[in-house]
Amino acid sequence: MIKKYFSFDFQVIGKVQGVFFRKFTKEQGTHLGLVGWVENQKDGSVKGVAQGDQKKCEEMIHWLSNVGSPKSKIEKMIKTNEREIDKLQYKDFSVRDDKKQK
Repeated sequence: MIKKYFSFDFQVIGKVQGVFFRKFTKEQGTHLGLVGWVENQKDGSVKGVAQGDQKKCEEMIHWLSNVGSPKSKIEKMIKTNEREIDKLQYKDFSVRDDKKQK
């Protein structure tokens, strides 16, 4: 049987820049065995993609919605593009450099 993975895109709105949110998101994703990426957006939000075991993705969704980094204040987490995938599209969980967006 072919193993299926779960994938979702996310955007977290609130006080999520300048509070190590990306660093903690990478650590949480790695801890859960997920792959994907996270990056700052010009509008002050953080967005990314997470992929892996569905139960672990559900734990990540909870973390992104309710926990975050210690100094963050999450107002809202928007989850989109939820789907099953046949193979993971990333090697690890990374922080994307936001300098390219400025």
